[in-house]
Amino acid sequence: MSVLPVLVILGQRTAIEIMEAVEAMAYTRFSSVERLVYDREQFTRHDAPRLNGLGCEVFYHVGIATQELKGQVVDACEAAGWHAFTVVHPSAVVSPSARLEPGVFVGPLAVVSSHAVVGAHSIVHIHASIGHDATVGRLAAILPGARISGNVLLGERVLIGSNAFIAPGKTIGSGCRIDALSYISQDIPPDHICSPRFPRPVPRVKCDE
Repeated sequence: MSVLPVLVILGQRTAIEIMEAVEAMAYTRFSSVERLVYDREQFTRHDAPRLNGLGCEVFYHVGIATQELKGQVVDACEAAGWHAFTVVHPSAVVSPSARLEPGVFVGPLAVVSSHAVVGAHSIVHIHASIGHDATVGRLAAILPGARISGNVLLGERVLIGSNAFIAPGKTIGSGCRIDALSYISQDIPPDHICSPRFPRPVPRVKCDE
């Protein structure tokens, strides 16, 4: 008799929301679901060996909003041989023609419209929406109430703040941060910040430079 897999949710506050979504989905495919707070040394020395020693497949979901750290945790889970798992809250609406790549979280009351694509390990948070034919890159974060119109292209690691609006057909380059309540009606080059506080997009400053 085969052993049912386990599901591991990594993170803290966002991870709790994802755990609650998993509980609401009442999955029967997992023997257990547990949450881990990620620490690199603890993960490498104890958590990964313990879970891999259970003799079953391990699925994971990273519930971390900080994109750089999230990418590091994803890499650690992949190195452990785990499989990314997508979580969709029961109250969310996802079109049958939309595509969710591995590790995506679609939160309560969120909408992903027809032929939209949401990249791996991205989050579409509470009451956010993705319009038809839009593409969301890997490790993106669409925060509560944000509106992504149709035919929008978001690059990797883009953060769209709460209640921001992206007009139809616009492109937001990789690494951009769109602050809460922003109204974006132009293409934004990679690694820029847009905010209601600024009259125009400004380049992001990398602390390691």
